[in-house]
Amino acid sequence: MAKLLEHSCITGAMNTNFAIELKRFGADETALRLLDVDGPHLLPYATLLTARHNGDEDLQAVGAVYEWQGTPLIFLAAANQLGQHEGRLQRIRRLLAMRGDAPYLGVIGAGRLDVYYIGLDDCRPAQARIAVGVAEGQEIATLAHLANVRPGLPAGQRQWISEVVLKLLSNSIDTLKTVCSVEDDDAISLVGRALFTRFLGDRHLLGSLGVDAYTTAELFDDAVRAAATSDWLDQTFNGDFLPTSQGIWERLPEQAFKVLGDILRRAPGGQLYLGWEERWDNLDFAHIPVGVLSQAYEHYLHQHAPDRQRREGGYYTPRPIAELMVRGGLNAVARTELPHAARVLDPAAGAGVFLLTAFRQLVAECWRADGQRPDTTKLRRILYHQITGFDINEAALRFAALGLYLISIELDDHPEPVRKLRFENLRGRVLLKLGGNSSDRTLGSLGPAVGDEHVGRYDLVVGNPPWASSTRLPGWSEVHAIVQRIAQRRLPPGSPAPPIPNEVLDLPFVWRAMEWAKPMGQIALALHARLLFQQGDGMQEARRTLFSALDVTGIVNGVELRQTKVWPEIDAPFCILYARNQPPPRGAGFRLVSPRLEGPLNSAGGMRIDATNAELVTSEEVAERPEILKLLFKGTRSDVQVYDRLRSHAPERLGDYWRRLFGSEGGRARYTGNGYQKLRKSSRIRKNGDGLPGVPATYLHGRREINSYAMSDILVEAKSLPLFEDSRIHDPRSPHLFDGPLAVVQKAPPAALGRIKTAVIVDGAVFNTSFYGYSAHQHDDGALLVRYLSLLIGSRIALWQVLITSGEFGFERETIEKATIDGLLVRPLETLSQGDRDDLLRLFDLVRNGALDGWEQVDQWFAEIYRLRPRDLQVVADTLEYNLPFSKNRRLAQEPASEAAIHQFCSVLCAELSPWAERFGRRIEAVPAAKLVASPWRGVRVSSGSRCAQDVAGGHFDWSRFLPLADHFAATEVTFADAKDCLWLGRLNQARYWSESQARLVAQRLAWEHVDVLRGRATS
Repeated sequence: MAKLLEHSCITGAMNTNFAIELKRFGADETALRLLDVDGPHLLPYATLLTARHNGDEDLQAVGAVYEWQGTPLIFLAAANQLGQHEGRLQRIRRLLAMRGDAPYLGVIGAGRLDVYYIGLDDCRPAQARIAVGVAEGQEIATLAHLANVRPGLPAGQRQWISEVVLKLLSNSIDTLKTVCSVEDDDAISLVGRALFTRFLGDRHLLGSLGVDAYTTAELFDDAVRAAATSDWLDQTFNGDFLPTSQGIWERLPEQAFKVLGDILRRAPGGQLYLGWEERWDNLDFAHIPVGVLSQAYEHYLHQHAPDRQRREGGYYTPRPIAELMVRGGLNAVARTELPHAARVLDPAAGAGVFLLTAFRQLVAECWRADGQRPDTTKLRRILYHQITGFDINEAALRFAALGLYLISIELDDHPEPVRKLRFENLRGRVLLKLGGNSSDRTLGSLGPAVGDEHVGRYDLVVGNPPWASSTRLPGWSEVHAIVQRIAQRRLPPGSPAPPIPNEVLDLPFVWRAMEWAKPMGQIALALHARLLFQQGDGMQEARRTLFSALDVTGIVNGVELRQTKVWPEIDAPFCILYARNQPPPRGAGFRLVSPRLEGPLNSAGGMRIDATNAELVTSEEVAERPEILKLLFKGTRSDVQVYDRLRSHAPERLGDYWRRLFGSEGGRARYTGNGYQKLRKSSRIRKNGDGLPGVPATYLHGRREINSYAMSDILVEAKSLPLFEDSRIHDPRSPHLFDGPLAVVQKAPPAALGRIKTAVIVDGAVFNTSFYGYSAHQHDDGALLVRYLSLLIGSRIALWQVLITSGEFGFERETIEKATIDGLLVRPLETLSQGDRDDLLRLFDLVRNGALDGWEQVDQWFAEIYRLRPRDLQVVADTLEYNLPFSKNRRLAQEPASEAAIHQFCSVLCAELSPWAERFGRRIEAVPAAKLVASPWRGVRVSSGSRCAQDVAGGHFDWSRFLPLADHFAATEVTFADAKDCLWLGRLNQARYWSESQARLVAQRLAWEHVDVLRGRATS
């Protein structure tokens, strides 16, 4: 077994060259940020640089930061500047933890890299040091391993500082309310004023009040000083603090001033205690990002106003997601305009996370354009003229204003003298309130309150609009009228008005963004992912219309990442839409990026945005194929080809087939539907009924009722079932729905079964809403028909169809909607030969009798019915294996590929490429490269000659070239030529990327993109 690297702190006299030292550990040089020379790329680290500039001895040792996907991964300290004092390293960990960004601190020197997790805890360095798990001689994989695997991190580490501030904030507000009898609004306002004062004090900006950072605590010690401080805040910052009631200071009890004073108190002498408790005095707000204050306040308000949050559908956006969106949006602006002059709008600003992020990015762009750091005048110009935010919430806008003031101060290289703290009023100019009182239900940005001066004004419209649905807002018809007006300018004449299904709020924001953005301007919005995948309730047409009106350029599909630390505290699936503000030109398309669930990475708040290997989708495909995005999310282009082949041999869908057999009633096929609903609180009293909620169920008495337990067999004897005895049900169901012969389908497929569970009840039975039913009592051969249906729906091919087309299963729920079952492709029973019918009965009996390979024979039979090839079945099997929404499949997808799987991958790759190479008289070999234990990737070398195979046999693989490249793009796959007849292929070492189907896709790409290698003419 390889000996693992030992850890020790190395000291020396020479200065550390971080670029040279990190090369040994696989660094991508473009991701290294040196902190010795200021520049626009270091603005996210402004507070850190300020502390170093002001002589902070501890932080002087931190000389660089290494980033991954544009976010900090590991701060780097020189061992020869740390010495042997453990307390110093402990303080550095604590100070860096206040930032809430990078998870690691590395101490580097003399060819060693010791890694510690960053935290607010009181762990000694030996306890915080992590075993990276890199074998001796394989150090080249260190940084890639840290970025992709995130070893040694405590649970919830990324959000720790936000959670601490939120907890302290909540405790202070609650104490004022419960112990000091302060009203809710006053308590929130008082704590906010004290906390803002603490921000200024810790940043040494209260000199005009005659205090320094260590005497700030006295400013709220009694009524006189508290009132004076509060007045100064209102005058300096234009009254953007939440208001307090008249005479509040005189009414406060002594205990209340202690609560406020505790918020302002720092550790004695400014030193952080080596011990750790969640207390105000253990924090240093000189290092805590401005956004944390707004984030904590917004979280508090959401927790204490949950009804409002559900109604408005707003969620605080994590900083990494806001930065990803703003960075992507402004990079797109830079292709056609000068980014430093861009105007940015957030139409649902909330507490201002996007405005803060955009402001910082615009300052950086100004710095790059001018070649010098923007001074106070330029900072104010950007603030007053290039940033705009709309919102309906007064409190949120005030928090946004305070955040903008603070970040303006933070990014100012010379924020003093105190007169610089005075700002022009942002309200009505930068921040606009659209709506009435906070209790009013208003259309806000979606209504006519937004003036014409905002039409075509902005280079970038970015934000996270509310996702709520069924809001029943007054005046909703105005939203429809505005959206229709915008659509008429962009869609062909005579196009129907765009639907807004279920009155969802985020979809109209996309349409309004088309009006607010300049022609060819950029749009970047975080949305509910129902826009991409929902098939019912008019969302297909809404999606088709939107993608016909807007040139979508990219989508980040975050569905797999819901309920992870990537976006904490939300369960809803999300996506990020990037677009250019014009109708899509002919042939236009976009990249669909679907970050996959990666446990350790997601638990640390990270996600892999692999744009280089994204699926390319055209606007025409979205318009013509409602299921295309789900197909490419849960499957690949191979699945699209298999689905098209299946559709060509079975063009009729089950719902249409059933309607053809039995006719329709009320627009729906007869003798099929959902089961009965039990009586519930919402059951209505009918106008001409018996005066009781629901309807009498006596007409179903005497019938048997199917349940999940009874569906353990595919053929259920009705006499074995309990009698239906409910006296009333929610709504009536046709009794013929329950007549036999009957096929019953369970809505939620059992994870252990790996199939949709079905059963046949020859004599019929009642079933509830956990099931769907298909009654063939009016068919001449109903018993055969329901057996056919039961095997069809229970087949793996049917489950695969459901997975890649359902608007719910594998998206937001683990249940299957009736419309998706009705959408299954089916060969009509009457087209089957007598031999096929005999096989059908034989297979049904095999399954009924529990034959071990019964269902496998069913799958093979349906493959023959659908004329699918063995490789098509392999696509189906691989997609189900790694993409079903069950925990077992999610776990399998992320596990390292087995050696057998990698060798099989190489065999398939070789077999697929050989016909191409033979055309040029070459012979293909694909061989696994020597394994690098800690590397997140595995390598394969593809050759069309003999020398490469000999090199691979000797274990050669240029990891020093591959790893920085793969890590730079956060790629799942990287290829590069190494000689005229050699090609390196590196893939993320997760089983989902090493299936036979994946090998065939890779072969197709190599044949198209690297034909020179197959011919032996490539150059390195």
